[in-house]
Amino acid sequence: MNKRRLKAGFTLVELLVVIGIIAVLIGVLLPALNKARRAAATTQCQSNMRQIATGVLQYIQANRGKFPPSGAPVIAGVYPYGWWWANEMVRGKYIDAKSTNVYSHANSTIGEKRFASNSVFRCPEGLAQDEAIGNPNANYPTDSANNGYALLNDSMTPGAPDEGLGVPSWYMLNSRTALGSSGDPQTGMYYPGGAQAAPFVWYNSTTTAATLQVGGFQRNLSCVHKGAELILLVEASNPNFYDPGTDPNFPMRRIGGRHGQKTADKKNAYTNFAFFDGHVGLYPTAPLQKQPLPGQSMSAEQFFRETIFFLKQQRSK
Repeated sequence: MNKRRLKAGFTLVELLVVIGIIAVLIGVLLPALNKARRAAATTQCQSNMRQIATGVLQYIQANRGKFPPSGAPVIAGVYPYGWWWANEMVRGKYIDAKSTNVYSHANSTIGEKRFASNSVFRCPEGLAQDEAIGNPNANYPTDSANNGYALLNDSMTPGAPDEGLGVPSWYMLNSRTALGSSGDPQTGMYYPGGAQAAPFVWYNSTTTAATLQVGGFQRNLSCVHKGAELILLVEASNPNFYDPGTDPNFPMRRIGGRHGQKTADKKNAYTNFAFFDGHVGLYPTAPLQKQPLPGQSMSAEQFFRETIFFLKQQRSK
């Protein structure tokens, strides 16, 4: 006679309890996993910036201490396709990464761009290449407009597609346009003397390109006196990230606050800076939004945790 065997199983209550426990564990673990992922992205970003800073310094050494422009338009007989610093780092193999070039051949079209997700010029917490290009109208550090990339001369003719060399970058040299807002070089980018003379110069138009050979706009290693404090590279989407805009609450609205926990108002977070001695550090962006000191027009003219934006400030500290 066969005995019927009773099969063991879970009751509905037991299943609900197990599901509830799993849901609680997921709720506990997901934030921790997300935090770990973002910490890894911040570390990768720092590694990227360290590699780029090293490449820029090697370029400077190879060119007898002279700094490259951050960018320039097409100048016949000088820059036939324009100048973009990231292109030159790859062209000269100061950063040996072919995948950074979005064009495979000369006489390409913009539609033929092909991006590499592992480019050293791409911030892992920046927007994906197909989402947005850096927007000059960012309003505060965590604005998504600060998370895109820049690729100068990409829409020019001739330009990057014609040459077949285009390197988009989510990082920017510590640069400003050649002339100050007043148009007087002595109050802007002229060095020495310019109160807001950044280490690198962006000749953003044919007008400013006319000053390319003017001594006060040429930079070299003799300008660097505090390499551990003078900023070389920043997280931003626009080469002229100093522009304070019209909102007095965010005078450095174009710095990319891409990392870490946001402030209560969601407008600030953390950003990486690479320095002239090669090291990279993570800093909160909120202190950069403090109001300028009397007689100063931009908060970057102040000192911030041993960071220096402008050449002149190296001597007045």
